[in-house]
Amino acid sequence: MNILFVCTGNTCRSPMAAAFLRHLAAQEGVSWTVDSAGLYALDGQPMTRHAVDALIRRHVVAPTHAAKRLTRELLLQADVVLVMTHGHLQALRDMFPEVAHKVYTLTAFAHRQAEEQAGDVMDPFGGDEHAYEACADSLFALVEKAFLRLREEASRDGGSNQAN
Repeated sequence: MNILFVCTGNTCRSPMAAAFLRHLAAQEGVSWTVDSAGLYALDGQPMTRHAVDALIRRHVVAPTHAAKRLTRELLLQADVVLVMTHGHLQALRDMFPEVAHKVYTLTAFAHRQAEEQAGDVMDPFGGDEHAYEACADSLFALVEKAFLRLREEASRDGGSNQAN
């Protein structure tokens, strides 16, 4: 399975979410491709220091990260695309209607809710350590629920979505 997380700049939310999912998948011995990108990312920007620190405090490997702008190719390769806000969802549906069927807000996907019932993941960019800690707590809880759903769906598909 190939999962792509998308946010705005690809320096906070989406790389943290990707790190959390890789961590959970590794603990469970699941081999998936997990990536992240930003709608308006400046290629090569590192993950913010507070985001890295939040991962480290949770004993999650904070990979060396270089932000990348979202591309059609990344979207086409992904089985599931999880975005942080309704604004991201609408932008992807408008820009890439051919992938709309596999794009969800992380909150709606994790809670198995209709999109209109789901909230956005707040953006800690520019905030202090406490803003990043709150965001990381929220992301981890959502990614944990999303992981369970993804695992169920992969097993229901007979593992056909599982990458080797």
